Parts: sequence; C-alpha cells; structure tokens
Amino acid sequence: MPKKIPDSIQDFFDEDQIPLVLSDAKMDDNPLISINPAFCRMSGFTASDCLGQNCRFMHGAGTQESSRNIMRGDFASKRDTSVLIRNYRKTGEPFDNFLYIFGIYDHEDEMGFRLGAQFPIPKRNRAESFERHTKILLEGLRKINASGDLPRHRLIDLEPVEALSASSLLFARLRCLKAA
Repeated sequence: MPKKIPDSIQDFFDEDQIPLVLSDAKMDDNPLISINPAFCRMSGFTASDCLGQNCRFMHGAGTQESSRNIMRGDFASKRDTSVLIRNYRKTGEPFDNFLYIFGIYDHEDEMGFRLGAQFPIPKRNRAESFERHTKILLEGLRKINASGDLPRHRLIDLEPVEALSASSLLFARLRCLKAA
C-alpha cells in the first residue's frame, strides 16, 4: 500500500517552484515515492523513470565519491545532509547540484520520509539564484512545520537553512574536497 504523504508536504510539492523529491526512509535504499514537475524539468527524467528508484540514477562518471560518502555517513547517522554533487540529466549532461536532504519524522519518532531539495547551480547569477532558491525552500519548510502534520518535537530543523547563503556553495565544495 502506498505511503500517505502528509498534506503539507504534498502542498509544497504542488507549488512547483524548486526541484523536490521524497523518498520512503523506512524502505531499503530509500526509493523515491514522489517528485515534482520542477525536478522533471531540471533533470529531464519523467516520474516513471524515477519513482521506485534511489536518486543514484543521477550519478555518473564524474560524481564525486567524497559527496557520496558524506551522504552515506549522514544517512547512517540519521542526520540532515547538504552536499554539492555532480549529477547528470537524462541527456547525460553533467551539472553541479547543491542537494539538501531533510529527515521527516512520524508520530512514532521514526524517520518516515526524506525530503530532497535540489539546486542546480547556474553558470550566471549564482548568488541571486541561490538566495531566491533558499528563500522559497525556507518558506515551504516553515509551512510544513506550521501545519501540524509533524510531531511538535520533530519539526524540520530550519536553522541550517536560515544560515544558507551563496558562500554555502563554497563551503559545500570544500567539505567534499576535505572528505576526499
């Protein structure tokens, strides 16, 4: 039986302003159970290409092992993660992706979902684009937290998102280099 996606998360997906994916954290390999149209536009993949798959289908020859290791470690420790990773569109075109993944906990205090927000780094106006993306992400996460869909003691931690700035892209790159 498909897992019920909380209404506030579905509403955020329906706003369709930034690429989003949702995985089932209770299933082996965190398969995607929802993606939004912005993700399809960004990646070139269709919903049928993605659903039931782990997001590793976007990895390729240039995907940094250090980025993968950061995500593995954060997942194993049940921490939210942010990483700069080389991904590939369906066409094979590479792009740098600032990825933020949040754990969404259920009323039994278990991680039920992982929400991935993607930011493909543009060649121009990076700072302005990143700040706009972060603002939209923060507004969506605030709505989810305010909705009552999540246990009050396990709201999405907004502090790291509030601290994001264009310099976060540089820090993410340095974190990957340090992990190499």
